[in-house]
Amino acid sequence: MKIGVIGSGSWGTALACKATQAGNDTWLYCRREEQVKALQSSRENEAYLKGVRLPDSLQMSADLGSIAKDSDILLIVTPSIYVRHTLQQLKAFIHGDTTLVICSKGIERETGKRLSEVAAEEVGTITARLAILSGPNHAEEIGRNLPATTVVSAKTKETAEFVQKALSTRNFRVYVNEDMTGVELAGTTKNIIALAAGIVDGMSLGDNCKSALLTRGLHEMTKFGVALGARRETYAGLAGMGDLIATCMSKHSRNRAAGQKLADGETMDYIMNHSNMVVEGFFAVKTVYEVAKVKQLDLPITSALYEVLYHQKAPQEALMDLMGRNLKDEMFL
Repeated sequence: MKIGVIGSGSWGTALACKATQAGNDTWLYCRREEQVKALQSSRENEAYLKGVRLPDSLQMSADLGSIAKDSDILLIVTPSIYVRHTLQQLKAFIHGDTTLVICSKGIERETGKRLSEVAAEEVGTITARLAILSGPNHAEEIGRNLPATTVVSAKTKETAEFVQKALSTRNFRVYVNEDMTGVELAGTTKNIIALAAGIVDGMSLGDNCKSALLTRGLHEMTKFGVALGARRETYAGLAGMGDLIATCMSKHSRNRAAGQKLADGETMDYIMNHSNMVVEGFFAVKTVYEVAKVKQLDLPITSALYEVLYHQKAPQEALMDLMGRNLKDEMFL
């Protein structure tokens, strides 16, 4: 089976390694020919996944068409802000039997649409084989072949199981979840809570506070997802609680790290302009906040972060506002 991986950042590189180890003819797309030559020469993506040796059989190319036109599965692993443009570039090369898997996490900034909805708009008339892959997946660990799990959800169970079988290896276990909306939205909203977790770490507020944040954060994620058609039980699984724990606790989490920098006094604009990684949580906060307003959903953590990011409210003040909210029943929605 031929698998094309569109996106040569840390996650794209790690997924390309997994797809190769699973026995597939795998191609990694790089935007620049010089990057192709560098990866072929060093067998290491030093810029994004340093210390991980690329499999000898993994191939690279800067020719998008040659990768896409014969691929059975295309993994889209670009930042969420580039997904629509990437799909537009791929239109000419895919066909009805192409399985397209969105591996990016986020909501389209301009429209508030889920990335699967973006895919359906752009290529849905060409292929109905659309899927989402999400879960507690830090590329740095998966690239080192540490045990990990992920979730794939698709328009049909047949498509999901096709991807499951293609990507599963001895140390990378792929589960199927039929709740595409929940899997996708969980992967988006957990980045918001991870920003808050980084602030908690940066302010040295302790384990009790962080535990409370993750618990209430999961409640908030679930509330948002259910309002948009997700299944509540999805949030107790890998795409919800699993990804939330990994993103809020790991030293590899760019969203948690960005939150810590916010606590240290850096602004969102400064952080974005001084990083070679996209912090998806920054975009998610604004989009989810605006959708919640339309839906009349009370999301206190998201609202507090919106004030910190877009109105320069001090994190300390935002925390006091959260702690001073009216008392309520824990399970009150």
